[in-house]
Amino acid sequence: MENDIFIISDLHIGDGSSRDNFGYPSSDRPEQLKLFLDYLSEQNGELIILGDLFDFWQANFSHVLIKNMSLIERLGRVKPIYVIGNHDIDLVGFIEHKLLQPNLFQNLSGPFVRKIGNKTFYFMHGHEVDPYNKGEIPGKGRLLAIFAGMAESLVGSPRVSDSSSVEAVLEQAGEGIMNAIKAFMRKLLVKILLGLGAQPKEISPAQNPDRASEMLLHYKAHREENHYDVAIVGHTHRPGRIGDWYFNSGSWATSDNNFIRIFPNGEVQIFDWRSGQPVTNKTVLTLPETPEDTQYER
Repeated sequence: MENDIFIISDLHIGDGSSRDNFGYPSSDRPEQLKLFLDYLSEQNGELIILGDLFDFWQANFSHVLIKNMSLIERLGRVKPIYVIGNHDIDLVGFIEHKLLQPNLFQNLSGPFVRKIGNKTFYFMHGHEVDPYNKGEIPGKGRLLAIFAGMAESLVGSPRVSDSSSVEAVLEQAGEGIMNAIKAFMRKLLVKILLGLGAQPKEISPAQNPDRASEMLLHYKAHREENHYDVAIVGHTHRPGRIGDWYFNSGSWATSDNNFIRIFPNGEVQIFDWRSGQPVTNKTVLTLPETPEDTQYER
């Protein structure tokens, strides 16, 4: 008999400092995650962690792991498949070279396909099709996250209110920030290149980071190009579904804690985890004709 599959993503576990979106002071998420894992075990479920479990963009790699060893051991007991995201991309080299001992890291993975019921499911974090955050080498997304971390340290918290994080605020202004940085770099490079007698090429416009509407279009294109039935993703921190082909696992770093449950017949449901209990999440996402037309219905 096949087991139900449970998917969580985007916990962004840090080192307990003001940059820690998961376990910052007064957060009950560590305890809620342990309760969720107890529930998972009671349901005899399989766990897939769909990326950004840790946030190595905001804290020292070793400090994050040492700070969270008890949680790492608890997660390891359920032997999850751990798909790597962009904020924990530093683990990618350990997929083939199993140098990390805890059980949590024994099933590190990139995107993968699985047949469930009569459908083909594609599991990925989601940054893989995001022009702003794809790739293993630190790029524009990571640069903006560094600025967000500096701001969080100044504010003394990863949040500016109950419903908004420092990083989210900066991401909303991300295009302006990146344009300012690129304008400065353009002037600097022009001076250097002209001094060397070269003609500088135009730098392409900055992309708005993690724009959920654009990502929906990227996921649709990826599904059509790769010929699978169902996309199971995280990355955007927006839980919800589009028809029967797109399901997003949300996050554990914002106002709600979310997870996906997939039944052996291929049925998919999205839940919030509230006060130790699963609560059905019926968010419907509308695929836009253009990025600006995205709508969300809760």
